Amino acid sequence: MPSYCPFCGTQAPDEARFCMKCGRERPAAPAAPPQPAAPPPPAGTPPVEPPAVPAYMSRPAAPPPGYAPVPAGPSPAGIFFGRVMRGDWAGSLKAAVWPTGLIIGLAVALAIPDYGQGDDVVVGWSDRLRIALAMLLQAFGGGFEIRAVLPGGGGYGGASPYGDTYSDFDAGGQSQTTLSLIPLTVTVLWIGALVLGARAVRRQGGGLDAAVRISVVATAAVLVLGLYAQPEIEGYSLHSSPVLAALGALAIALVTTCAVLQRDVAAAWLAQRPGTRSLVRAAGTAVRALGAVLLLCGLIGFITYATLDDVNGTSLLMALPLLPNIALMVLSVSWGGSVEYDARGQGDIIRSGMDHGSFGLGELSDAANDWALVGALAAGLVCALIVGLLAGRRSADRREQVTVGALFLLGFLALTAMSGLSAEFSGNVADIGGSGTLDVSPSVADALLFGLLWVGGAVLVAPYLARMAGGDGPGGGSPAYPPPPSPYGPQNPGPYTPAPGHTPPPGHTPPPGHTPPPGPNPPGPGP
Repeated sequence: MPSYCPFCGTQAPDEARFCMKCGRERPAAPAAPPQPAAPPPPAGTPPVEPPAVPAYMSRPAAPPPGYAPVPAGPSPAGIFFGRVMRGDWAGSLKAAVWPTGLIIGLAVALAIPDYGQGDDVVVGWSDRLRIALAMLLQAFGGGFEIRAVLPGGGGYGGASPYGDTYSDFDAGGQSQTTLSLIPLTVTVLWIGALVLGARAVRRQGGGLDAAVRISVVATAAVLVLGLYAQPEIEGYSLHSSPVLAALGALAIALVTTCAVLQRDVAAAWLAQRPGTRSLVRAAGTAVRALGAVLLLCGLIGFITYATLDDVNGTSLLMALPLLPNIALMVLSVSWGGSVEYDARGQGDIIRSGMDHGSFGLGELSDAANDWALVGALAAGLVCALIVGLLAGRRSADRREQVTVGALFLLGFLALTAMSGLSAEFSGNVADIGGSGTLDVSPSVADALLFGLLWVGGAVLVAPYLARMAGGDGPGGGSPAYPPPPSPYGPQNPGPYTPAPGHTPPPGHTPPPGHTPPPGPNPPGPGP
């Protein structure tokens, strides 16, 4: 195919490099596109993929590239106990000095009298101190067990008019005496001293970790005192069960210190739960009522005991740790119950025996006079009125008053079951053994029966007692705590006040010549 010069348009053969007319070099002709090596395959069905290899026949895939493991943080319990260990142990030690000093002071006071030993002192002051500590530590669950091992062949050391002695007659033996008596005065005072120490720590910003530290220090002090309160005197050894006393002290200390140091947190938690808050308020009222009633009955019982014959200063001193125990007996008798005693004994030679009896209002009238019976009933009536008055004034409604009465009765029954005295003796000499038990305690069944009657009556008249005392009358007294603030602002807002810089729009003014319709006329005076 002929080609033309792009400059002058003269036809020239394809193989000519220069134009024959103008002599210029012609551009090279474009090269033809390369031919494909082979024609593409015809379009058809897509090729079928080979079947997949089963998972159990394939090798596991290569693991992803490794990364350094993230270090695990401490658990919440670890963080808490770390805060406990790094906390202010000096402040906790100062708080625990109060209850520990109380126990030591009471033991020193009880160890001062010689208890009729005279000039021949067998039990010295230090031994009396250790015995007093063992008695006081029963307030936390400790024991009081006396064991004696009597060696044989000792003889009596006495001579007959004929010059013979009674040597080598004793074949030896052993005896064991266990006394169970909880001095509730010590428990109450120890809790009060612990509250004082915990409040001092709370003023310094202590929290739950401080409660654990105070409890641990106080428990360690009780354990040390319990280990010390185990003397051995003239072949007799005293065992005070220090581990049990320490565990009881730990439980009491944890509950007390947590309640004091977490008071604000608990108040905020209870503010969102009205039902639980009402129950806690009722429990507080029941505790107040129980404390007031026991204080009155304890005072009556102590004065009555002091007026008895053959009661000296030592006897009164020994009665002080048992004032709540005496108060519970007085309250039980004043409400119609009884104090029961049960003595049993058995032996291989001496015949077995049992003595059971009770002391109630009838026995009180026989032992004293009818005025004592009237005074006991009056004391029971005053105690019931105290319960009703506190329930009426510190409860929000009737349901809370009933809750106060139920909790008061439960506390009264629990303390009644703990207030008794129990002693057990066992011994044997030369294969001749014997044992005996003695129990003196208020009757729990009588306390339940008469407690229901007296407390039920007190709750029934509680609103009327509150009205007479200046309360809100029937329907409940004022709550012990103010209600929580509403999240939507005050319930009764004051007059509207515009924001600063904002002027409210003017009121509607009627146009001239328009008279507004008259409003309702107030009723005028009658003819």
